Amino acid sequence: MGRPEKAVDFSVPARGRLAALLREARHTAGLTYDRLAGLTGRSPSTLKRASSGTSVPGEQVVVDMVQACLGGERVTEARRVWRAARTAHRGRYDRAVGHTRPDLACSDRRELAIGLSNLYEHAGAPPLDTLVARAGGSWALPRSSAAAIVRRRMVPVSMDQLVAYLTGCGVPARVHSQWIYVWLLHTGHGTQRPTKPGRSSATLDLTADLIHVIRTGEVDHERIDTIVRNLTTLLPVRWGCAAPNLRHQRWAKYFLDEHPWAGMVVLDTGTGRRGTVRAIGPESLHSSPVAWLLPVGGGREWTTSSLIIPDP
Repeated sequence: MGRPEKAVDFSVPARGRLAALLREARHTAGLTYDRLAGLTGRSPSTLKRASSGTSVPGEQVVVDMVQACLGGERVTEARRVWRAARTAHRGRYDRAVGHTRPDLACSDRRELAIGLSNLYEHAGAPPLDTLVARAGGSWALPRSSAAAIVRRRMVPVSMDQLVAYLTGCGVPARVHSQWIYVWLLHTGHGTQRPTKPGRSSATLDLTADLIHVIRTGEVDHERIDTIVRNLTTLLPVRWGCAAPNLRHQRWAKYFLDEHPWAGMVVLDTGTGRRGTVRAIGPESLHSSPVAWLLPVGGGREWTTSSLIIPDP
């Protein structure tokens, strides 16, 4: 009979909770470390170290152990516990700024840099190559830029790069607008010299609209229309030429897929038909908002003016 296993090290609580979860999973499955090693392809010493609480194993080690012991039912929980343990182990997360409400916590460019770095830490500080891959590749987020952002040496140089970084850190698209607003506010992009007619006023109007949406959570058809119109003014010309259909724009998801009516069944008063909202937004760069509707029970998708749909 082998020696009894040492107690979990809880000197770093989050790290200890991860070890306790891994031990619980192994005990529930009734597996020895040798047997678990055969199922995961990891060495017994690696699995014992992962369950000790003295260090944080790689994310895939945790996933492999939980899947081998419990199947996929607790993998999501294991990933969340692993991220918390990794963040606590590294000790680089600045709680004074946090990462959940940049519009409230980031009062200047320095705090914006800290908040962006916190996003990376909260995501478990993945390898930079992984971060870049999740962001869409080095064309969207160069590795050198990613390294400088996570080390608080710079903030994204463009909205494209900011969105790529947020995506790489796993930030939900529904809260990207908060980071975009703070980035506009503290990088000078909202006060730069106009480069084409209407740019300064469009920036001010867009910022005001985003502030309203962020603080109140209220979005109406008229506000969506002005947000999209001002974004169209601010976009580089090449975007409009390369992709005239708004659904192909990288930023379209903020106003299409994340609309509060998405997934709801609504009435098209123009035709009398009922359908499930797939998306709402301009069909082209210079049109009023329309709704993409899917017939209840299936069928061919159709579009109609979003202004003639009653509030569901």
